[in-house]
Amino acid sequence: MNIGSFMPVHSVWGPAIAQLRKEFAGHTWYEGLSAGSPEIGSLDVIIAGRIPHSVISEAVRLKAIFQPFTGLNHLPVELVIERGIEVYNVHANAFDVAERALAMTLAFYGRIIEYHNDLRNEVWHGFWVNRGAEDSWDSLYGRTCVILGTGAIGKELAKLLKAFDCRVYGWRRSKSADVPEHFDAVLPTLKEALDIAEIVFIALPATGETEGLISRDLLMTMKGKFLVNVGRGSIVDEEGLYEALKGGVLKGAAVDTWYRYPETGVIGAPSRYPIHRLPNIVLSPHVGGSTHQATRKSVEDTLRNIRAYLQTGKGIWKADPRMMY
Repeated sequence: MNIGSFMPVHSVWGPAIAQLRKEFAGHTWYEGLSAGSPEIGSLDVIIAGRIPHSVISEAVRLKAIFQPFTGLNHLPVELVIERGIEVYNVHANAFDVAERALAMTLAFYGRIIEYHNDLRNEVWHGFWVNRGAEDSWDSLYGRTCVILGTGAIGKELAKLLKAFDCRVYGWRRSKSADVPEHFDAVLPTLKEALDIAEIVFIALPATGETEGLISRDLLMTMKGKFLVNVGRGSIVDEEGLYEALKGGVLKGAAVDTWYRYPETGVIGAPSRYPIHRLPNIVLSPHVGGSTHQATRKSVEDTLRNIRAYLQTGKGIWKADPRMMY
């Protein structure tokens, strides 16, 4: 079997692939591949993060793709489904994404960024400078939270929120009757979920069903609520989010997943609208799952997937291209 890695050789993936090569010496291994590599047409298995769609088209013998994260929105899923290519993913960064969602929420309610920036400029807040109650910060304790998406991230987030004695409700697209641990209930409709919430967390994948789910009209009904998006930018209407924040409909927002990313380099606005200039938003550059710990676990779980596949013909965590995760 010919196995090609598109992961950077000079990273944690170098030693990882070297170990697999040693364990499964009967297979042919190619490392450091990129679009246009002559070996692509002979590959049976691909190990990759994001790869150009052309690679899948050229890999005419391809049987399986292994990726070190969850979502499949970067893949040409119609082609993958048509050719019966299996996709294996991992959910190794679920806790880290949940932790980021909680951290951004605490930063907003605790006015951490505001106080930090002011004190750097020698401006004080609070009791010690005789400021009144209007200059205090808010606690997360006892708030009513709704998590849209009760998968791996949603479950980890619910567990974290229970440490603050929050009431935690879920909403999901499937109609399963089970209520995951740490959730008080799973509500049947999106409207009921949004109506009850003080804080709305989005932990859904990008699919055809979730694109534009939080529409402009829905955003305009969310008076006084705080919105946290660690799912995908496409789930929340871009212009509607800007208008709801600017007009004071939403109390605020924290966003880690965006609408625009720099095509080259590291400079670029995250939206067509100046959302990042507003005072009531906490900004994060899509790094929710990018901790050192999550990277190590993603590598370890991807290796477990590949080992199982090479030993038995089936990996451990198989994704569903139709569901996009």
